[in-house]
Amino acid sequence: MKQLFLILAIVAFLFTGCDNDSSSGNGTSSGNVTLKYEIESTSAFSPVFISGAQLFPSLNVTYINETGQSQSEQINTNTSTWSKTIQLTATQRPIIITFGTTAYTANASGTGVVRVYVNGVLKANQNIQITSNVFQGGGTTGATGTFTGGINYPLY
Repeated sequence: MKQLFLILAIVAFLFTGCDNDSSSGNGTSSGNVTLKYEIESTSAFSPVFISGAQLFPSLNVTYINETGQSQSEQINTNTSTWSKTIQLTATQRPIIITFGTTAYTANASGTGVVRVYVNGVLKANQNIQITSNVFQGGGTTGATGTFTGGINYPLY
């Protein structure tokens, strides 16, 4: 009987010693995680104007925010890079980190890339060709190219 008790105590100790939280070293099973979203293009981003009115902003982005909810932003910028860093506080695991964009560019050719970093480590990326915009009903000034990219990355 003492041996059975000893065996059960050892087994209980082994199971309680396994902790699956951020202190286990990978920093992604629970607790806070730093996410960085990044978009880069060989051409500067540019809003789309038709007949003097803005039709589209330079970037439309959708990403998982700090609380694990999907968030969308429209951004006007004339740079060729954009990034956003957040501290993910949602402890739900697994969680799918989604990041998507439609980007309008000043040139009708080139490449774009979207990236997701977790705790400073690149976890997913997508390279996309910029294609020429064709807008009907008036002259277009500003953007002449576009690319659309998206990443779904499971975080455990």
